[in-house]
Amino acid sequence: MTSSLLKVVIGIFVIAIIIYIVIFVIQRMTVKKVSELQLKKQKLTELDTKDELKKSEKLSLTGKSLKKFQEIQKKYQDIEKNDFKEFDRSVDLLLFDVKGWNIVKTQQQYHQLELFLDEIANKIVEVRQELEALKAIDEAHRQAVRELEGKYQFLRKELLTKNFEFGDSIDKLEEMLASLEDDFDEFTQLTNQGDHTAATDIYDQLNDETKQLEMMIEQIPAIRQQLSIDFPAQINELKSAHQQLLEDGYLFEDQNIAKNIDSIDASRVIASNLLDELEIDEAKAATSKIAKQIDGIYSKMQAELDAKKEVKRVLPEVSRFIEHAKRQNHLLLMELDRLGQRYILTNQEIGTTHKFGEEIEKVSAQYRQIMLDVQFNKAIYTSINYVLNEIENKLTKLEEEHQKIWNGVASLNEREQNIKKILEQSAFKLRDIKRSVEQMNLPGLSQEYRNQYEHVNYLIGKLDQDIQAIRIDIDDVEKQNQVILKYTTEIEQLTNDMQSDARLAEQLLQYANRYRLKNQQIGKTYQAALVAYQEQYDYKQAQSVLGKAIEMVEPGVYQKLKDSITLEN
Repeated sequence: MTSSLLKVVIGIFVIAIIIYIVIFVIQRMTVKKVSELQLKKQKLTELDTKDELKKSEKLSLTGKSLKKFQEIQKKYQDIEKNDFKEFDRSVDLLLFDVKGWNIVKTQQQYHQLELFLDEIANKIVEVRQELEALKAIDEAHRQAVRELEGKYQFLRKELLTKNFEFGDSIDKLEEMLASLEDDFDEFTQLTNQGDHTAATDIYDQLNDETKQLEMMIEQIPAIRQQLSIDFPAQINELKSAHQQLLEDGYLFEDQNIAKNIDSIDASRVIASNLLDELEIDEAKAATSKIAKQIDGIYSKMQAELDAKKEVKRVLPEVSRFIEHAKRQNHLLLMELDRLGQRYILTNQEIGTTHKFGEEIEKVSAQYRQIMLDVQFNKAIYTSINYVLNEIENKLTKLEEEHQKIWNGVASLNEREQNIKKILEQSAFKLRDIKRSVEQMNLPGLSQEYRNQYEHVNYLIGKLDQDIQAIRIDIDDVEKQNQVILKYTTEIEQLTNDMQSDARLAEQLLQYANRYRLKNQQIGKTYQAALVAYQEQYDYKQAQSVLGKAIEMVEPGVYQKLKDSITLEN
């Protein structure tokens, strides 16, 4: 019992010692960290912020700038008188409390102290930044004073030495420069007084207007050169050239060229007035438009000059082309008339060629009118040149159409002769077929074969009759000729097949004669084949049924006989 109690007492004592040690360590660490905060605060006080504020008092600030400086100064003074002292009091309180046992409270106090010192540091940074900005504005404004003073001296010199280049714009430019110089004097005064906030308001506008004046002084001479020198010279040249061209007999599609030139001159005066009033953008736009209008009139005049040269060159060519087309059309009509006495022209060649003649006559009338216009100075050469190009294109197309018709009819006679030649060959072939059949000494011919032969013979006769007519349709007789060739080839093949079948049937009948008395089946087949051969004239049927029967008795014989007949043919 006593031993257990002793252990408890010892345990409590050990825990108490541990707690004491922990608190002691925390107290020492807190004191150390507070010392570090004090060192950080000391560094903040050692910054040259106060010295910089004293230096800035020599800037002779006034107005809003002075008020801004005073606000910055008050902010730092407040840091020195209040924030630093409050920090020191908080440090003393924390160092006193850290000796006690309430470590939670002291840790909270430390964190609050740390945050407070960070806040002080941020305020000092803001003070220094605002002070630097104020000093930078002061330096920037003084630099601007020097730069603007130099610019205005240069601009004044430009206006004086190049007065003639600005024309009537000089008065407005000098007024603008004088106004800027007045604003500059006010800006300089405010800068020297140190009222930089008010000076900034003036400087922004002053800087923009100065750039605008510089741009005007740079651009106006070139615009003035165009409006006062270049354009008047060009307008006078246009008037003179237009009048001279009219006197030389030139006409223009646009009959308002003289009015347009006067209108351009009026636009030039308006643009010049805009430039006098320093309406630069409007004057530039008007100048660009005038330049395009002048170029447009130059182009019209040059186009007429160029077109006249081209018309003089092309007129003889077109005349020869028209005569050539007339001659070709006449020759084609004569040829078609000659061919029409022999051939039926089915593609409207004659009617088409007559229409070609009408078109050529219209073109010829256009050409004659052009020649009259040129002769009596009524020609607008650009329009005439266009019409001549159209005429050349139309005549070229007509020539191509002429050639198509020539090509189409040129071979009519050759086609006719070719048809006659093939027809004669077909007739000879049919006669040869007839002789060949007669020489076979067959018992007769099947009705199907006779019909085929007679049909081919009829077609040959009909084509021969048609080809002997006074006028022929060459396309129709060519089609007939193709049909005859087809049927002649077919009857020739039928004849060859019939001859082979008949010879094979004869040999098979002779061969079967050996077996017909001995073999009842062959005897019956022999009689059937004999009927097909002698009465029905179906030689293919005869050799087919008899060949199969003999093949049953003596295999290979049927094929052997067929091969021998094939070799003979």
